[in-house]
Amino acid sequence: GGKGLAAFIGEGMGGMTAAMMAPKGFYQKAYEITKSFGGVNIMDEVQTAFGRLGTHYWGFEYHGVKPDIVTTAKSIGNGFPLAMCATTPEIAEAFANSSLHFNTFGGNAIACAAGHATLKAIDDDGLMENSRVVGNRFLEGYNYLREKYDFVGDCRGKGLMMAMEFVQSKETNAPLPVYKCNAMIERIKDLGVLLGKGGLYVNCFRIQPPMCVSLEDADFTIQVMDKVFAEFKEGKLEVESFNPNPAK
Repeated sequence: GGKGLAAFIGEGMGGMTAAMMAPKGFYQKAYEITKSFGGVNIMDEVQTAFGRLGTHYWGFEYHGVKPDIVTTAKSIGNGFPLAMCATTPEIAEAFANSSLHFNTFGGNAIACAAGHATLKAIDDDGLMENSRVVGNRFLEGYNYLREKYDFVGDCRGKGLMMAMEFVQSKETNAPLPVYKCNAMIERIKDLGVLLGKGGLYVNCFRIQPPMCVSLEDADFTIQVMDKVFAEFKEGKLEVESFNPNPAK
């Protein structure tokens, strides 16, 4: 009795889910189903676009699909507040002929200049290729740490969109308590490396450095993480001050 399906929206690779990627063929099938019910397909490329994945400029290219609408932001302005929506002429015309959509800042000339300069720098500086090369170096290091430490679980990613998951042990794969992850990430910060957090249980490091990051930066990051992980393993890392429910 409804009007049918409006849209299907997904990410080229999960952001807050800590670099979870849909298996090959998933999006192709999902897009077919959406179309069969009269909906449009939307790809959120806020975190995956502009070459960060190393082998593809867009996440949807990696999955071999063609969205009806692509949304993206953040990195397109390299720090300048800018977002973008690309779509088909048919959908754009529907918006243009509607009084329901209004944007105070749409088409801001300064924002557009910042975006144009950013896109040029990505191409001129070869940042997509750099994402591939340095991303591979990072993942090699993460896999080394995974083999070395029982509490390091899945290490995944593509290009410079990566994540490392922490578990109580590889035998159980139970999530490591968040406060222990917080203790490690704060110690890593004190040693000069900034990482993000994410995942369903917030037990993952989200690692998405600037696309200009170097091989030397990758090596330094792995060295710092190795040092902190060793401190955690040996009980030398101060952890209990991060515990929201300390033992009495």
